Amino acid sequence: MIFSLFGCSKGNAASASGSCGENMTWEYNRSSKTLTITGTGEMVTTDRFMWSDYAIRKLVISEGVTSIAKEAFYSNHELRCELQLPQSLRSIGEFAFYGCDKLTGTLTLPDAVETIDGYAFTHCSGLTGIRLPASLRRIGDEAFSELTSAEGEVVFPEGLESIGKSAFYHCEKLRGDLILPDSVKSIGNYAFSQCGFDGKLRLSSGLSSIPYNCFGSCEALRGDLVIPESVTAVEERAFYSCGFDGKLSLPEGLKNIGEYAFAYCKGFNGALSIPDSVTYIGESAFTKNMGFTSLRLPSGLKILCAQAFQECSGMRGALNLPSSLLVIGDDAFSFTGFEGTLTLPEGLRSIGSGSFAYCPNLTGLAPLPASLEHIRRGAFSGCSALGGALEIPDGVRSVGNSAFNSCPGITAVTFGTGIQSIGAGAFSSCTELKSAAFKGAVPDYYGPEEKKPTFPEGCSVEEPASVLHLREEWEKNARQDTNASGNTGSSADGAAKDQPYLWTMSLNGEDFLGAGPYADISLKFESNNSFKVLVNGRELAEVPFEADPYNYTDSIVFTNGFYCRDGRVKDLRFSDGFRHDRQLRGELVAEDGTTREIVFHTRSEECLYLTSVKGSPFPETKDSWETTN
Repeated sequence: MIFSLFGCSKGNAASASGSCGENMTWEYNRSSKTLTITGTGEMVTTDRFMWSDYAIRKLVISEGVTSIAKEAFYSNHELRCELQLPQSLRSIGEFAFYGCDKLTGTLTLPDAVETIDGYAFTHCSGLTGIRLPASLRRIGDEAFSELTSAEGEVVFPEGLESIGKSAFYHCEKLRGDLILPDSVKSIGNYAFSQCGFDGKLRLSSGLSSIPYNCFGSCEALRGDLVIPESVTAVEERAFYSCGFDGKLSLPEGLKNIGEYAFAYCKGFNGALSIPDSVTYIGESAFTKNMGFTSLRLPSGLKILCAQAFQECSGMRGALNLPSSLLVIGDDAFSFTGFEGTLTLPEGLRSIGSGSFAYCPNLTGLAPLPASLEHIRRGAFSGCSALGGALEIPDGVRSVGNSAFNSCPGITAVTFGTGIQSIGAGAFSSCTELKSAAFKGAVPDYYGPEEKKPTFPEGCSVEEPASVLHLREEWEKNARQDTNASGNTGSSADGAAKDQPYLWTMSLNGEDFLGAGPYADISLKFESNNSFKVLVNGRELAEVPFEADPYNYTDSIVFTNGFYCRDGRVKDLRFSDGFRHDRQLRGELVAEDGTTREIVFHTRSEECLYLTSVKGSPFPETKDSWETTN
């Protein structure tokens, strides 16, 4: 039969047959719906999806067959039987049984199998168990993904070297311990994400990193988690929302902890000690780990990312911050239980929005460091036990909205010579605050007649009669022509206009916040041809601008110049920074002719100190947010 050579007979004959390898043949019996494959060596199919359309109730693969060809039974929803594989089998090709959702029983792989290629059994949702052979060396991407009916334990053999991405993703009924032998050198992203293992996790000592979401949402895992000494990086969401109920042990030699790496692991308990070798703790790395009782930070850490320890409410005792720290990101320690007087390190430049908000056990602030440039919105809001007199250093240029809101124990506040603005409600509900004084010019603040006064009722604000009022000076300087310069580029040709993304879309509706000493300045883009300059939440000017949305090389916002509190700024260059922190950078020219870089951006301050590294999930840390040549 000539048709049998192609393995795709559609006729009415009682059987079909053909060749599927140099020394291998197949025969299909229509009446019994039996497919029999006999011969020796590797299976080679002449067509893609060779038997995908056959209704098979019995599959017989004889001894001597050493491989299953890729896509051989791809998405065959009429393959309804238990899978019996020959002991001679050594490899299973890509997509070999992908989507064969009517396969039943426990999948028992023969002892000689060394390789299971990617997607080999993906979506085989009828299989009820997995038995891996002692000879296995490699498991490909998604090889067993979405085996939602597979139950019981999986024993990973010594000698197994690699497990591909999503290899066991969403195998929600697997149970028992998850023990990875020391022979395993690599695991792919999502490899065990959303699995049902309910015992302990034991990691291989051969791993150098724990990749993205590898064990994410394994909510039934229990016991301690020990990261092996060989591991230098725990990547983003690696253990997100896992159910561990013991201690977390991190090795000396670990360098990077990614975003959300251990977030929502609510069962961890005991002390959290992060070794000195760690140089990066990503955003929300330990968010909502309520069981930790104390925290030790690495001695050389420069940046604490946003929400790193947010809602770690069980942490108690003193919070000891490393002397190297430059930036504390937004909400980094909000809703934690640290106690006593908080000492911020010399060298610290930025206290982020809500960074210590609702820490009810903080009772005082040690003298703030002279290096500090700003205290952002809500930084200490709701610290109900915080009290005493507060002195803001000369280097601080702004105190944000609600920065010390509901800190009833603060009795007096003195602002240094550099203060430019104090936000709405900055000291509202500070019921014991009786006096506020300025050493230098009177900054912009919200008076008692305004909707959200900066200071509470009954607080005496001391304003020397002869001192300059900064707001009046800004408004005078801002009354200048801000017409667009007309220097805008134009689209190169009609083809460019067909591009689905225009860089100017990243401006629309965004508030770009100033960095460093300009934290109280923001640029608010509400239309395609103008933006508002706000200082301390008040509009200072509306600035027309033009921009060529098709010029991706330069991405410049052209203006005729605008006043920006300390000087004038003309054009702004747009870029996309770390973790999609949208940035506008320009040159500020002061009245005396001196210049410096000014940056406006959309995310937490630490993003300006971090630079993405090509080919790495982790950034490099800079010592400044300013561009260096």
